Amino acid sequence: MSTIDRRSFLLLTSASLTSLPAKSFLSFGQANAPSRLLWYSTMRRCGQINYNEHDPLTMEAEGWGDYWASLKVDAVLLNGGGILAFYPTQVPYHRRSQFLGSRDLFGDLVAAMKRRGIRVVARMDCNLAYEDALKAHPEWFERNPDGSPRPHAESPWLFATCMFSTYFSQQMPAIYREINQRYPVDGFFTNGWPSTGAPRVCHCENCRHLYEKLGGEPPTETDATNPLYRKYYLAHLDRVLEIWRLWDSVARERSPESVYVGNLGGGLDTVKDLKEISHTAAWFNADHQGRSGETPIWNCAQQGRVAQSVMQGRTITNVAGAYSNAQPVWRHVSKAPAELTLWLAQTTASGMVPWFHWLGGSPEDNRWREVGRSFFTWLAANETHFRNRSSIADLAVLYPQRTVAFYSRPESHRPRYRGGPVDYLQGLYYALLEGRFLFDFVHEGNLDATNLKKYRALLLPNTAYLSNAQCEVVRQYVRGGGSLLATFESSRYNEWGDARPDFQLADVFGVHATGEV
Repeated sequence: MSTIDRRSFLLLTSASLTSLPAKSFLSFGQANAPSRLLWYSTMRRCGQINYNEHDPLTMEAEGWGDYWASLKVDAVLLNGGGILAFYPTQVPYHRRSQFLGSRDLFGDLVAAMKRRGIRVVARMDCNLAYEDALKAHPEWFERNPDGSPRPHAESPWLFATCMFSTYFSQQMPAIYREINQRYPVDGFFTNGWPSTGAPRVCHCENCRHLYEKLGGEPPTETDATNPLYRKYYLAHLDRVLEIWRLWDSVARERSPESVYVGNLGGGLDTVKDLKEISHTAAWFNADHQGRSGETPIWNCAQQGRVAQSVMQGRTITNVAGAYSNAQPVWRHVSKAPAELTLWLAQTTASGMVPWFHWLGGSPEDNRWREVGRSFFTWLAANETHFRNRSSIADLAVLYPQRTVAFYSRPESHRPRYRGGPVDYLQGLYYALLEGRFLFDFVHEGNLDATNLKKYRALLLPNTAYLSNAQCEVVRQYVRGGGSLLATFESSRYNEWGDARPDFQLADVFGVHATGEV
């Protein structure tokens, strides 16, 4: 009888998994593409150098090319433009770095990466622009209720642009097309947009017309119990998806393999509907760079679970900041090696691709370099074991998107003594970790019989906001033999926070609401 050791078994099973048809790994939205892998669907290592306006004077492209090659990265993010152009742009109101001179820093860096076989994604800024653009195109910018523009808190010479304006639908595509035509880039990424936070209410003319169409004045509060805000929340999400699709189509004008990547993240605390965004996003990037204060040590893995709950095996990256982003933030000082390694390891272990990030093109503190090189070379040597994995967990924790988004937030009328929107999920998460249970997050948008059938139990961490249809899925799951644990106000409200007279799942719980707590 032949025998096989564990390492040989892992190698054989990994090989068998990698022989699956290519269509098994196509990113969402590419199902009708040719049957071959898209480059970002197989990416395992990514880097970013976030250089600043002064760097064209001193930054050395070949040295950076050598460093990223030593990490065996598949792709590097390089600052292209938006607020500032690092190449000789001809697009009006796209300001060049004042230190660029005759240099093309972006072009130099792109060429250095391409010579080493590294993909390049242009990092762009779409949220802010200078005063000359404000004067020429006042319609591009967000406004306060009194009509004044919104300056950036730390850089008051920059002003917030409005997503509903032609800055997003015309100006940014013009910049993307210019870069596409000049440089062999493989995609675009926008810093800070769309994020996963609450929509900010703007009072520009574009938005006022939107509010009129929605049937009212601008919402005065970001509370889902406000009927007007409900409409605005959905309209805002529709615009995010419209712009995402537009920018992705512009990226693919250069190549069908090019991609647009938005900036997401937020960990457990997300307001925008990640499930809806995942229908459009071929690549989910989490800007979840580190922790500070009382953030739990396992926080990075939580981000991975949230992202996996909507992407379900498709590309997810997580930005790991190499700089010290505790409190206070030291943006040009290396993070402690153990902390940085922990963040990279959690990123990888939770199914995300590490995106290693440094600020500044001419760093004085270089201690972070070897930490990244050590981890990335180890990951490259062992990457076979980080492909094509599937979960063996038998417990499902419902990720309650709308409860997290709307329940007991600071801007909500719901009493704060009920706890913050993620407190209940954090408590359950900690208990599961302490008990060494294997569990997955199931996003509420994926709450159906097919997705629940592999789990022996479903856990609802104060899933207060549930639709009637979602409650029926839970009811049928229990009738089919599944176990259920639910806490506090689970099913007490509908999906928008309208209170029910009793728990919608009272018949399943065997418990009734008799009054307010």
